[in-house]
Amino acid sequence: MESEALKSQVQLATIWFLAARTMAVADGNLPKVKETVAGLYARSILELPEEACVAAKNPENISSLRIEDCLASVRSLPRALGEKIMTGVMMIAYANRAMHPLEVRWASMLASAIGLEENDFQRCCVDARVIATMMNPSAEDEIS
Repeated sequence: MESEALKSQVQLATIWFLAARTMAVADGNLPKVKETVAGLYARSILELPEEACVAAKNPENISSLRIEDCLASVRSLPRALGEKIMTGVMMIAYANRAMHPLEVRWASMLASAIGLEENDFQRCCVDARVIATMMNPSAEDEIS
C-alpha cells in the first residue's frame, strides 16, 4: 500500500514539475530561483514528500514527457489539485513581475485543460500574486 501512495505522489510531483518548468522557461531563461520556488511549492502547498519530488525530477521519469502529456494529466486531477497547480504556475510567472506572451499562452492552455472558469482563474491569480509577493517582498517596492 505504501508503494502505491508513493507512486501516486510521484505522479502528482511529475505533473507539477512539468507544468512549473514549462512556465519557468517560457520567458526564455530558467533562473535557479524559479526551480527553488517550484520545489518549495511542491513540498509546502502540494504537501509532497522529498522522495516523491526527487523521483519526479529524475531524467528517466520526466525527460520523455511533453507539454501535451502535462495537459492530459492535469485534466484527470481532482479540481482542487488542478487549482493548486494553476496557482503555483502563476506564482512562477509572477516571480519576475512581468508576463511574456508564451507565459500567457501556457497559463491559458493549462487553465483550459483544468477546466477553470474565469472567476476560478482570477482567484488562482490573486493567490499566486500573494505568494509571489511573500517570496519576494521587495517586488512591491519596485512596483509602487
